[in-house]
Amino acid sequence: MQRRSFLALAAVAPLLGTAQPSDEIALPVELRGGRFFALPRLADGSTFSCWLDTDGSGFVFAGAVKRLALPERSNGTRSLARLPRFDPTRAVPPLVRNGGELPVFDPKDADAADPILQGFDAQLGGSWFADRVWRLDFARPAMSLRLTPLPAVLANLPVAFDGVYPRTTVTIAGETLPMSVDIAASVVPASAGEAAVSATSFVRRATFDRWSAEHPQWTVERNVSTRPGIDRIVVPELRAGNAVFSAVAFTTRPNDDVFEGGDLAGKLGANAYAGRIVTIDYPSARLRIE
Repeated sequence: MQRRSFLALAAVAPLLGTAQPSDEIALPVELRGGRFFALPRLADGSTFSCWLDTDGSGFVFAGAVKRLALPERSNGTRSLARLPRFDPTRAVPPLVRNGGELPVFDPKDADAADPILQGFDAQLGGSWFADRVWRLDFARPAMSLRLTPLPAVLANLPVAFDGVYPRTTVTIAGETLPMSVDIAASVVPASAGEAAVSATSFVRRATFDRWSAEHPQWTVERNVSTRPGIDRIVVPELRAGNAVFSAVAFTTRPNDDVFEGGDLAGKLGANAYAGRIVTIDYPSARLRIE
């Protein structure tokens, strides 16, 4: 591990209580619809809920900034704020990039009504995950900050980083495709019997259409979300490194809006990791799925 990264980890340890086990620090988290949220506690005993997103840049809602009277400044193009102070016995590591600041997001119109953007105070993304080693147990659920690198011999998936965003390659029906590791990918199900927001994986519309044409035996469902035109396809088997995933559901997005160009065919989301343990070592560029 790089010296800078190790020192950053060591500095965090006293702020988070006792490491458990000796090389890990447990974080206060929960799963909502299969997606991880961190739940650090404020000095008044209330919770500051954070949506965790390995494929997002991070932000803090304007409503949280106002409610907690967080200092806010402008860099000329957008407003920025720091996270509040947390109770050291139930905290999360501080931001290590961008001067410890997050953009302030004030949702309007469709964003203000989007169920995916409800019920939390901030999103912790690449600037928070960067330079550290994380263990996410989707079965328990539990999450910890590792104080030691993931040994190379235990890494079993390819991983590279686009800045601070992890990317891997998967094989589906003999085809190798680039995908991001996106633990926050979400869909709002149309069925009233499902969670209000659920974990999913994303696929580009062109890839979805090709899969459905080439593999008519794969399950395809149309209009699975409250938003029109969102479809789902279930991939029977997906391989990445020596890990095998079964029955992974991929949903589309309107106009492929989550892809923003680039060459990614999809985003492998938290639904693929359900019941499994994911370890991401950012400094060493290693990834393991158990």
